[in-house]
Amino acid sequence: MTAIIEPVMQYAHALAVAVLVGKVVLLSFVVAPILAKQLGPEQFGAVVRRLFPAYYLLGMAAATLGLLSLMVLGLLCGLTASVLATGGIWLMILLAESYCRSPLTPQSNAMRDRLKEQERQGSVDPVLQAAWTRLHQRSLYLNSLVLLGGLWLVGSIRQF
Repeated sequence: MTAIIEPVMQYAHALAVAVLVGKVVLLSFVVAPILAKQLGPEQFGAVVRRLFPAYYLLGMAAATLGLLSLMVLGLLCGLTASVLATGGIWLMILLAESYCRSPLTPQSNAMRDRLKEQERQGSVDPVLQAAWTRLHQRSLYLNSLVLLGGLWLVGSIRQF
């Protein structure tokens, strides 16, 4: 039975890594730049608002598959230091993706809506602007963290 389960779990783990890194690279370096050049700010914002919940959900699903497949591999092959480190990376990715999906994205959207309303009225609250900028930066940092974690996972695949 182990002869069947182990390769399936290795494949599932590799698939989770590929999906995770692929979704970050595709959105960050292909889709978002093209959309930003082709759409106006209002249209771009509307499209991104529709993309991000699914984007983060896909990351959460990849991280869950990665963790589950790694747990099975750990049970089959032993809980080595590399298995535990990889599990820590997957857990960090799952937490980052979950936080970005909710509460960060809804908070950022609500702040951005208030800022747009203030812009229409001709007076923008600098405190609100600074808070939105911090949230946006946090999402960029967490997305970078997920990409770096994913690239670390690419390098660790051969260990299992």
